[in-house]
Amino acid sequence: MKKNSLLYLAMLLTVFATAQQSPVAAGGIATGNNGTVSFSIGQLVDDTYTNGNYTITQGLQQPYEVVDPLPLQLLSFTAMLKGKQTLLNWKTTNEQNTDHFELERKLSKENSFSFLATIKAKRNSSEALYQYADNLLTAGVTYYRLKEIDNNGLNNYSQVVLVNLQTTNTATLKVYPNPVLTQMNIVFNASESKTYQLQLVDALGRTVISKQVACQLGNNTINWNVAQLAAGEYTLKAVGTAGSPIKIIKNN
Repeated sequence: MKKNSLLYLAMLLTVFATAQQSPVAAGGIATGNNGTVSFSIGQLVDDTYTNGNYTITQGLQQPYEVVDPLPLQLLSFTAMLKGKQTLLNWKTTNEQNTDHFELERKLSKENSFSFLATIKAKRNSSEALYQYADNLLTAGVTYYRLKEIDNNGLNNYSQVVLVNLQTTNTATLKVYPNPVLTQMNIVFNASESKTYQLQLVDALGRTVISKQVACQLGNNTINWNVAQLAAGEYTLKAVGTAGSPIKIIKNN
């Protein structure tokens, strides 16, 4: 009886020893939004049997390894008007799995966001700072959002931020010095970005000199040499605007 038991035990050892030569019988890799899980099934490790001389270990184990980098954290995202630009600033941390950012913009008259720029990620595990200047200034509200794109192609959007450029439909003119001898400086607050025509009109209502000026929305400074004008009183106006004309005194 003992001989038969030993023979049976030896056969079991042979079977399980063969299985242990290839401990992983099945497995794979599962990928999700925040990382991957690699898994395997088939290593015999669970229960142990012994008769004093021989030992058999059998069962099922599922070892696993988790690779799960923490997702990027967008600490802040802001937009502010500065001069003739909109400055977009954002701060992040833990960019280990981030490839790049895409800025998107939507004007108040548009129905959807459009691509503005691509910015490569710095891939810092600590805090990273970014800034982008948008040179397009449009009256009214402009919306911005930030798209973060991971190495695996997954993406996330930030909250939407906006700037509101308040303007009036009336262009305004300021002139210095006044009276003027040779050159006057005009500060023209344009209600939109386009080319305007400025005119100097004499006391009889005749246009004596005119000038085409390409202006951006907001304040523009224009230098105008009027040394050739005769001494007298003139009126400066911007054609096609509702702004008030300005009286100019030309001295010799």
